Amino acid sequence: MKECWCGNKNLNNYTKQYARCNECHTLISRHPFQNDIYEVDNDEDGLYGKNYWDIDMIRAAGKNTLSEVLDMYLTERVVYWMKYIFRYVTPGGSVAEVGCGLGQLAYALKCAGFEQIAYELSPGICNYIRNELKIQVRCGSFEEKKDAYDAVLAFDLFEHLLEPLDFLKQCSNSLKEHGVLCMQTPCYDSNLDYKEMMTQCPRFEEQLKEEQHVYLYSKTAIERILQSAGFRHIVFVPAFFGDDYDMFLFASKQSIQMNKEQETDDYLNRVSNGRLIKAMIRLFDEKQEYLQKVRTEQENSVERLKQNERLTELLKESEADRAARLGQVQHLTELLTESEADRAARLEQVQHLTELLKESEADRAARLEQIHQLSSMLEESEADRAARFEQIQHLTELLKKKR
Repeated sequence: MKECWCGNKNLNNYTKQYARCNECHTLISRHPFQNDIYEVDNDEDGLYGKNYWDIDMIRAAGKNTLSEVLDMYLTERVVYWMKYIFRYVTPGGSVAEVGCGLGQLAYALKCAGFEQIAYELSPGICNYIRNELKIQVRCGSFEEKKDAYDAVLAFDLFEHLLEPLDFLKQCSNSLKEHGVLCMQTPCYDSNLDYKEMMTQCPRFEEQLKEEQHVYLYSKTAIERILQSAGFRHIVFVPAFFGDDYDMFLFASKQSIQMNKEQETDDYLNRVSNGRLIKAMIRLFDEKQEYLQKVRTEQENSVERLKQNERLTELLKESEADRAARLGQVQHLTELLTESEADRAARLEQVQHLTELLKESEADRAARLEQIHQLSSMLEESEADRAARFEQIQHLTELLKKKR
């Protein structure tokens, strides 16, 4: 594909297999598609022929036969889709499913009293559906019928279309005034580049099938293309496989009204298989609640295990720290013991020196008193000496006079 559905030819690289429109942000496969890919003349070799189901879809589902795949679909996604179809589609109304696959949803719609018609490309699969499920199925492309249907359903189809806008316009023309289009198609986050998508939504890589998925849309892109076809009102509901993988929506030209639960319940009580459908939906919801509880418990168990591992690591660190501190305490105790012994020795030495100091002080006081006494005696001696000297001088003078 060399241009986007919106007509923009200015495309940016996304992966080797896909480009990205810089206008509406749709992803566009680089595969060189031919206009005849929907013609299943050879049911064995055609892209969407019987082998697509007999080989590819059986392998993808992990089953051994188409019957096993059909049973799996009926107990899982079909019940989930029916729950929301009853919210937005007139109960018992006329419904066309385009690309019905094995006819599992069309079969459930028939059981629930809807006036159904299904479209599928492969003659072999159409025969299989007629024989196994006894539903109305037409082999070939969707036929536009003005104001014919209360709902047109397209599950896992839209991403395969070369002319998606033309298909939406066909759907719009085929719906009654308040009819709704119900779609499931892959979804990617246009705010993330490829590497970010693979990190945050790794399952999306499964949708990068360049030989089958022509366009992959973000919610913004799907809103744009739906509005371009006249679908002004869009309601997104939770996707069966998760909103990081698919989008599930209802769109209408008029305001979408949700059916009242009581009216839907009364309707299902009236139709022949209605109570069975109700029971399947209730059992599905109970199963999902149980699985959610199991997942929550598993998550809590994993978190508790992680917490235990963290606490074990902290305990190991604490024990190692405790052992190190114990060694440090023992070392400090030894140092303290040595310090106390040294302190005791020093105390004894202080006491001894104190005694010596006392003795020294007593001796000093005695010597000071002796010094005072000797100083007094010296003063007396000096005074006596001075007197004697004066007397000697006087006698000397007398002696001189007598001579």
